[in-house]
This record gives sequence, C-alpha cells and structure tokens, in this order.
Amino acid sequence: MIKQFEIHGGVKKELQAYLDERNTDLKTAMDSEELNREVAAIIHNGLPAMVRKIYSLEKMQKFFWEKKDLMVEFVAARLNAADKKPKGSKNTNQKKR
Repeated sequence: MIKQFEIHGGVKKELQAYLDERNTDLKTAMDSEELNREVAAIIHNGLPAMVRKIYSLEKMQKFFWEKKDLMVEFVAARLNAADKKPKGSKNTNQKKR
C-alpha cells in the first residue's frame, strides 16, 4: 500500500516549511522520534480522506518510526518525484481499462 501514495505539491511545501522552521533536514527529522511523528502527521494529512480513515495517524506514526531508515529514502524519493511531475498532471502511469 505504501508504494501507492504520492506526495503532492502542497504536502511537499508544508513539509519543507516544517523542516526549514526547525532548521533541519529530512534524515535528521526522521531520526528524532518527535520530529518523525510530525513528518508522518504532515504526510498523513495529505492523503485522501478514505486512506486516512483506513490508515490512522497513530498507525502511520508508528510505522514511520519503526521503519525510519526505509521511510527516509522512500519519502525523499516521493518528494523528488513530486518535483519532476508536471504541474496539474494526473497519474499517467496507470493503465487504461
């Protein structure tokens, strides 16, 4: 499931503002339990409502902390993908049925 979500521009901006405000980077934030929980909350807030209902904030925070080394790479990759995605585009990687 985790591979299916994308980080949209609004979440990217909010996350970057959060990191800038604390004068830190993603890796350092993910290594701190308190900041890790905040990063998870920012990303969770950007998920579609149905996904947020199924995948609670507490569950996501626990997962982010327990898998922090994996998640820092994954989140960084998703942030980079958000940079490369043309503005206003939809997911063009899906097969048409």
